[in-house]
Amino acid sequence: MAPPTSADSPTAANPGFRWGLLVFIVAVTPIVSVNANYIISSRADLIPDCFVYLEGCTSISATGRYGVSYWLFKVFMLPQALLLALFWRRLARGLPASGQRDALLIAGLIGAAFLVLYTVFLGSQGDVYRLMRRYGVFVFFLGTFVAQILATRRLARSGLPRGAQRFQQALLFLMGMLALAEIPLGTFGLQDDQAENVIEWNFSLAMQVWFASWLFVALPQRLASQERD
Repeated sequence: MAPPTSADSPTAANPGFRWGLLVFIVAVTPIVSVNANYIISSRADLIPDCFVYLEGCTSISATGRYGVSYWLFKVFMLPQALLLALFWRRLARGLPASGQRDALLIAGLIGAAFLVLYTVFLGSQGDVYRLMRRYGVFVFFLGTFVAQILATRRLARSGLPRGAQRFQQALLFLMGMLALAEIPLGTFGLQDDQAENVIEWNFSLAMQVWFASWLFVALPQRLASQERD
């Protein structure tokens, strides 16, 4: 039997495998981390217990403020920011070139950088830290969402799988509707923490599912050329 070639072996010589592994980790890490932290904190009676995606009894931030979850959130999310930066770099180089390449990469890197800011100061006390957390999470979501829109537009022009394109477009539409639903709550002072929390949890889940959708979009040739650079 002939020995496996590099294209058949899940090693560093197989950029398709490395791309899939990166996508999987980027997509799954926040879901596992945040939901595990929620379970840990709620079981310890540090935060309310409910089905957060429908009831919104607590925020995502609250899952990383107390007890062991304070440290677990940082342990998972700081490496996640680095992996996000790597994801956007590879994606920008893996898709066909366009005038949006720089905008895609810049938006993604800004989002990753502000995830670091948000994670570092989560759980810190004081008005300054609270302000930094608020701006951190806002710019993280905004930068990542913009980068996702630009990436989906480039995917639609690339000739790669149409099913993935339509799925991503549906997710972005859902995320846009969720974002619009939150505007009246902040603009007109309609304070409803539960509604905001429901929007936040579901927006975050849709964002991570968008990342997971890239498991069905292989970019082996582009990534192979990137590995040689």
